[in-house]
Amino acid sequence: MEEDLARKAEVLSKLAWTAWATGDFGACLKHVQEALEVYQKLGDLPNVASMHLNLGRVLTSGPLGLADEAKALEHVDAGLAILEPGPDTLEKGLVYQLRAAIHLRTDEPVTSLVWAQKAVDLFQKLGMFMGTALGTAQARTGEIDKGIEYQENNWEPTLRSGNWLAVGLCGGEIVLTHTLVRNMPRALEWAETVLPEITKMGPVWTVVGARGAVLMCTLAGDISKATESCRTAETLESKARQGASLEDSASLGFLHFRLGEWDKAQEVLEEALLGQRDAHNTVAVNASSFTLGSLNLEVGDYPKAEELLLRSLDICHKGGNLVFELWVLPVLTELYLKMGQPDKAAGYVDRGFELLKPDQNWYGLPAPMYLAKGMLATAQQDWEAAAHSFDKAIQVNRQYQLPWDEAKALYEQGLMYLARGQAGDREKAHQDLDEALAIFQRVGAKKDVEKVLGKKGTLGA
Repeated sequence: MEEDLARKAEVLSKLAWTAWATGDFGACLKHVQEALEVYQKLGDLPNVASMHLNLGRVLTSGPLGLADEAKALEHVDAGLAILEPGPDTLEKGLVYQLRAAIHLRTDEPVTSLVWAQKAVDLFQKLGMFMGTALGTAQARTGEIDKGIEYQENNWEPTLRSGNWLAVGLCGGEIVLTHTLVRNMPRALEWAETVLPEITKMGPVWTVVGARGAVLMCTLAGDISKATESCRTAETLESKARQGASLEDSASLGFLHFRLGEWDKAQEVLEEALLGQRDAHNTVAVNASSFTLGSLNLEVGDYPKAEELLLRSLDICHKGGNLVFELWVLPVLTELYLKMGQPDKAAGYVDRGFELLKPDQNWYGLPAPMYLAKGMLATAQQDWEAAAHSFDKAIQVNRQYQLPWDEAKALYEQGLMYLARGQAGDREKAHQDLDEALAIFQRVGAKKDVEKVLGKKGTLGA
């Protein structure tokens, strides 16, 4: 009887990973759950722990409607309760690493850092190589260069390991980290290395690679490649009956927002937020709240924008995500300036520059903060500070190949010259507006093109 049950559990485990490889996460989840029940009947604690670990993986990696970070954490902790009292093993290290990965998804990089370090220490003790979430957690908590170095050093040994899951995760995180710190030259360079390797692993990973490219290409202004990546992912997802992942929905909404397709952006982001809350995927909630808040700022719904952006900021503060906080602070500054609350705006500018410690490399992240500082200085009629800040924003955006952001800084600088009204300022404003218009047209930002044309129309230009 026990032999039959053990054979049944083994078959279920094999069926689970066959389903995983083909992207059928629902079937994978079902088979692992059934295998867990059998191993529990047998009292086979090592395999019970393994099945809890596998359930944590599936519930972390699944698409909308299946992913659930809270349930994943429950299974990881159940596996850890079995393994922790025993000797240090590979399986225990994998549980530490998965817990670190889950805390990244709940947007708690400070906590993730603790578990990732435990995993690193254990793997080192065992004398074996195993990539962890350490680099991602370090980068998001502000140790950007240290985190990037860890990630990039892991790429070649991970690739040699032949572990397709590790290869996909390692490569994807390298590209994402460079993207989030707005270093587009390095993000694009690494994408050329990583994406071909990921797509070799089949349609499921081709979807992962394509979805991951959307945010990168949108920021870099390569809209044709961003939309092509969306189409590739949607086609393959349809064939595989697999939905978009939680984080990817925010990137898709961000693309529609930048393109000026605001109704579509709102639809995508609001739908994503519902699924993300159910799945307890806080990092995705943060990204969608930020993007939807930015959209509501543009359409003039300031109360809704404030609610969403403050939610995003609160998530950053609770989990210690300094990198994404530097995305949120400039937009909150702009919001409060438009709401006629310059004191609040000034507080967010101060906070941003407190985070940007001068002894660290922040890549393209200072550009939005300089833009926010320039807008605040314009409102305060501190023309020297405004001109300096806009100039810095434009320089940094050019250096890190962020064309839409460069155009926004040029547009705001043009408005500053119009407000200042000194000799030659009107000509400078016309020049900035023309440059902004050309860039917005190149990156397909329809609403921004309309805004610049409207401003030029009022000037008789």
